[in-house]
Amino acid sequence: MRELYGRLPLYHIDLYRLDHLEEISDLGLDDYLYGSGVSVVEWADKGLSLLPPEHLLIETEYLENSRRSLHFKPSGIRYQELLKKLK
Repeated sequence: MRELYGRLPLYHIDLYRLDHLEEISDLGLDDYLYGSGVSVVEWADKGLSLLPPEHLLIETEYLENSRRSLHFKPSGIRYQELLKKLK
């Protein structure tokens, strides 16, 4: 995990090398996921059940070498409203 500082703290959490939910749970991520900063979790599908009920899942699909497609999946009113504003 890396912490970056700006207007809000940004917590970059990478679950790539973790294979079991117990490993992820043992990291003690609650302070980051439920704190006042922004948490970005790569490979979040490995620990979906540990994410806050309200979150924004962004899935990346590789189309070609330099092209990607992003799929936004809001969970909770806050992120549904945010996506409406972005459209």
